[in-house]
Amino acid sequence: MKIEALRLAAFRRFSGPVAIENFADGINLLAGPNEMGKSTFFHALEAAFTFRHKVTGAGLDGMRPFSGGEPLVEADFSSNGQRWRIRKQFGRGNVAILTDLDAGRIVSRNAEAEEQLAGLIGRAGELPGPTGLVWVRQQRTLQAPDPDVDPLTGKDKPRGERSALQDAIGREVQSAAGGEVFERVKQLTAAALDVSLTPTRNAPRKNGPLELARRRRDETRATLELAQRSAVAAELRLQAIAAAAQDLSALTMPDGAQARHEDLAGLEDNLAQEVKRRTSFDLAREALKTCVSESEIARQSLAAERTRGERLAHLEKQRATVEMLEAAIAKLAQAVSEDAATPARVDKLGALERVLDIANAELASDAPRVDIDVLPGGLGRIRVDGAAIDERLHRDVPEQMDITIEGIARIKVTSAGASRAAAARVRRDEAAKHLAETLSAIGVATVQEARMRADARQQSVAELDRTRAQLSGVAPGGLASVAAGISQLQATGPQNIAALETELRTRETAAHVADERYRALKAAVLSDVAFRSLSQQLDTARRAEADMARTISRLTMQIENLKSEQAGADEDGRAGQVPALLGELEKHDAEVARLESDGVSLLLLARTIDSIEENARDAFFEPVTRRMQPYLNDVFGAADLGFKDAFAIGALTRGGQREEFGVLSDGTREQLSVLVRLGFAEILAARGSAVPLVLDDPLVYSDDERLEKVFRVLETASRQLQIIVLTCRAAAFQKLSGHRVSVTAWQPDV
Repeated sequence: MKIEALRLAAFRRFSGPVAIENFADGINLLAGPNEMGKSTFFHALEAAFTFRHKVTGAGLDGMRPFSGGEPLVEADFSSNGQRWRIRKQFGRGNVAILTDLDAGRIVSRNAEAEEQLAGLIGRAGELPGPTGLVWVRQQRTLQAPDPDVDPLTGKDKPRGERSALQDAIGREVQSAAGGEVFERVKQLTAAALDVSLTPTRNAPRKNGPLELARRRRDETRATLELAQRSAVAAELRLQAIAAAAQDLSALTMPDGAQARHEDLAGLEDNLAQEVKRRTSFDLAREALKTCVSESEIARQSLAAERTRGERLAHLEKQRATVEMLEAAIAKLAQAVSEDAATPARVDKLGALERVLDIANAELASDAPRVDIDVLPGGLGRIRVDGAAIDERLHRDVPEQMDITIEGIARIKVTSAGASRAAAARVRRDEAAKHLAETLSAIGVATVQEARMRADARQQSVAELDRTRAQLSGVAPGGLASVAAGISQLQATGPQNIAALETELRTRETAAHVADERYRALKAAVLSDVAFRSLSQQLDTARRAEADMARTISRLTMQIENLKSEQAGADEDGRAGQVPALLGELEKHDAEVARLESDGVSLLLLARTIDSIEENARDAFFEPVTRRMQPYLNDVFGAADLGFKDAFAIGALTRGGQREEFGVLSDGTREQLSVLVRLGFAEILAARGSAVPLVLDDPLVYSDDERLEKVFRVLETASRQLQIIVLTCRAAAFQKLSGHRVSVTAWQPDV
């Protein structure tokens, strides 16, 4: 197959119709910048040759342009010397039309067109087939060519690629594996194994001969085991009946049963009597508690009444004392309040005395002394400060003195400190005045009397404090609290002391009687340990009797059941079939052994065939290796390429050094991917299933030297292959010779 033209509209990047009309033999190169739409043309090729026109979901969405519309693709191609055109409208109004360009007519539509197109390009149904081997999307050259592995998910997914490649080299594989006879033996061996074993050969096939033989053997063995168990069970039942009958006879002997019943009745009577005694004892104990409690209540009532009387008498006495103390306090308080000889006034008197003393001292210290002796002839004639003197005068003159001698002279004596003396005199007179006023306020004539009155008042204050303290000690709450206590006690009584004493004696007598009964009953009852022991003995005896009854019942039922089983067991006579079943089991064991031996032989034969195929497996890869070896040498020098079972690249060997594909550089991996796909394309072409090699942005990571070598390989291969290269590296691919294609406008036919 060769591509001649590709046209599209409303497809991914192109909302309007465009076309590449000038595809030719050999190398076809479309170079342009990013976002030119090269990958869109690649996608359009896939849509034309591998997508059904009725595709929906993500497949359809991946073709639609952002602006909307229903994708349209048309491709002209040649196959086996005849020219064709496939046209596919996707989405609404979907249709597929296959046209014979040489005849100028439409040959099929829709599903028929899809089937006929698949036959023309070597595709099997929905699978990509050969195109998937040699059409490489952008960035997929970094992935190892691995037919039937989905490049989107990396998972194994049959895509028809491996089968297409195997079909192309099938004759060589068949020859290497031994031809038709070898394949026939392989098929017969597999068929024989399939009859007996599962596909994994790990277990017998369901309902196969071996599985059926094993089932018959197992059924016979089960029947034999059942018969053997029946024979053994019958013998065991007879032995069990005899043993149970012997045990039952021993348990039901009359003497033993009567003794057990009498012992049990004795224990029950003893326990009943003890329970009765313990009940009387419990009642006596409770009666004693009641009498003691009532006696205590009577005692407390008597004591409370006596205490109330004593408390009431004490409070009455206390009330008299409080009344006396409060009266004394009132009297003392009034006396103290009315007494004017307060400490403050007495202190003030002392201060005034000191002022008088100081002033008098000052007056005396500076005053000159005047002594006058009156002579006999001067009697009646001398006056001092206006007062006549008769005999003599001795006086200090603090300020001045006027002396008059009648008819003779007037003499004035003035002290040198007259001004100071005047001031001292003023102070003295002021202090004397205040002193007199204070004494008058106190009601005494002298300071000494005031001090005596003050001492007496202080004694009254002390007496008042002592009386108040005494009242606080006797009744802190005063007369009111004492009166309240008396009222409270009077409200709760009085009670008859004699009656209370009589009640107490009566209660104490009843308690004494109850105590004597309690002690008598206590001596009669068993201790708690002895009572528990008696109860345990009775429980043990009762359990033993119940166990005995259950055992007798069980043995009786066991004997009846065993007799019934023995009467109805083995009605079909299984126990007598044991010898025949042993012979039948031996026959089935032999059959299973034979079939298992056949299975082992067939498995050995299958492994031998696999070994032969393993030795010839290189024949699968030899055509690919042979096709690409010259190209491999041209690019890498002396080198070998190893493949995995599924034609995926395994490793590259250079200079004796093996390198796994995954550890190679990006450039080396993409170069190997291109060379292997080139080999696939040449094999397909050589077997009459030619498909163009289509590369979308390949060799991105290749250096200039390697790139030129790959270009030479592509140019050599283009002599027999059509190669389409889509790239954005226009400058780098200038050195690749070949036909340059271009994008043109297209007017689709309506």
